[in-house]
Amino acid sequence: MPKFLLKFHAAVIKEIPVEKTPMLIGRKPENDIVIDNMAVSGQHARITMQGNNYVVEDLQSTNGTFVNEKKIINAALKHNDQVLIGQHTLVFINPEQQTQQAAKPMDSEATIVMTPQKQQAAAPTPAPPSKAATPPKELVANLRAIEGKADQPEYALTSLLTYIGKSSTAAIKIKGMFAPDIAALISKRPTGYLITAVKDGYPKLNGNPLSGQCDLKDGDLIEVAGIKFLFQLKESKPE
Repeated sequence: MPKFLLKFHAAVIKEIPVEKTPMLIGRKPENDIVIDNMAVSGQHARITMQGNNYVVEDLQSTNGTFVNEKKIINAALKHNDQVLIGQHTLVFINPEQQTQQAAKPMDSEATIVMTPQKQQAAAPTPAPPSKAATPPKELVANLRAIEGKADQPEYALTSLLTYIGKSSTAAIKIKGMFAPDIAALISKRPTGYLITAVKDGYPKLNGNPLSGQCDLKDGDLIEVAGIKFLFQLKESKPE
C-alpha cells in the first residue's frame, strides 16, 4: 500500500497510509492529513487517483505546493517524490514503483550470444591511469541587507531551505500589512542556490518581479517588502 512519510526538516513525524482517495491536506482538523503550521492553508492540497497515478493538486494555497522543489498546480507522483507543504515534507512511498525501479537495471542488461566456434576473446585494452577525482567544492552564500529595515544585517544560507516572509516560521522575517506569510524560498544545492517565488510577482530579482524559479548568481539583488538583500556566493574554505 502506498504511504506518505510526514517530515519536519530531517525528522519523520509519522507515516500516513494512502487508504482512500481523494485525501485532503491542510491546517484545518477536518483534513485527512493535518499539518498544524501557519504556513499551511486551511485546505492546502489534495491527493487524487487519475488512472494508475496518484496526483497531488494545489488548492490555490497561499504559499503554494512544491514537488521536488518545483512549484506545481498538479503533478503525478512517483516513488520517493517530495511534496513540500509549508515547512513540512510529504515523501511519497509506493512499493510497487519501488520494485519496478529496482528491476530496471537488470532489464537493461545486454544479452550475450555465444557462437559455435571457439574464439579467444581479445584482451581488453587497459585504461590509462586516471587522476584521483577532485571532489567539488561546496558553495556557501549569505544575504546582506543593504536597503530597508531587516531584523538582522546578514543571514547565512546554511539550511537546505530558507523561507522569506512574515510568518514566525520564516528564517528571514519581513514586515508589512499586505506581506505574505511566505514570499520566497531559497534552496541550497551542491552546485549553487535557487530562488522560488512562492507568491508570484511579489519578490523582485534585480529589479524585476519574479515568477517561478531562478538560479541565483553572486551579486544578485533580491527585494521583498521594500527590503533589498545582496546575494553573496563563495566557495567554502577547507577545515
